[in-house]
Amino acid sequence: MSVANPRPADAAVRDLMVPMRDGVRFATDVFFPQGAGRGPLPALLERTPYDKREARVNEYTLNHPEVFGREELARFFTDAGFAVVFQDCRGRYGSEGRFTKYRGEAEDGFDTIDWIARQDWCDGQVATMGMSYSAHTQMAAACLNPPALAAMICDCGGFSNAYQGGIRFGGALELKQVTSAFRHALRSRAAAADP
Repeated sequence: MSVANPRPADAAVRDLMVPMRDGVRFATDVFFPQGAGRGPLPALLERTPYDKREARVNEYTLNHPEVFGREELARFFTDAGFAVVFQDCRGRYGSEGRFTKYRGEAEDGFDTIDWIARQDWCDGQVATMGMSYSAHTQMAAACLNPPALAAMICDCGGFSNAYQGGIRFGGALELKQVTSAFRHALRSRAAAADP
């Protein structure tokens, strides 16, 4: 999985194509604290099917009541000393492959965490963050116990037993899954190619 290693002196590297174990590459943006000379940093990762460049409605604070843009959110964490990594999930937006909801997130998350930890700008510690599906990507990767996974911030999502709750409730499909899948399918490559 050799990929050009971005330099921490760069403020951001966009659409870096990070290969997974099957050779499919995922579009990845990496943000660094301003200025050169910073040693290896802990990294914060969000993997998302919602477009790594789109703001999320829950990303605001009491002192910043407007929703953070993605660059602004990255700056919030780079100012605290983290490298920040946003990645489109398999088959979504800039990433290659075919998106199949919930499938492959464990391996893809493990491979991404491993790639980050091996970069010379990373100190070997990777934390994950995100809500909803991005929380699920965290829980799925954690099931494979990536050695570099140091912390997780799962907000409103991520489930340990999808049969009992989250996708199904006692086995019956939850309607929120249908409406969510339909809403996101409208923004898919297939829909764009054949409305």
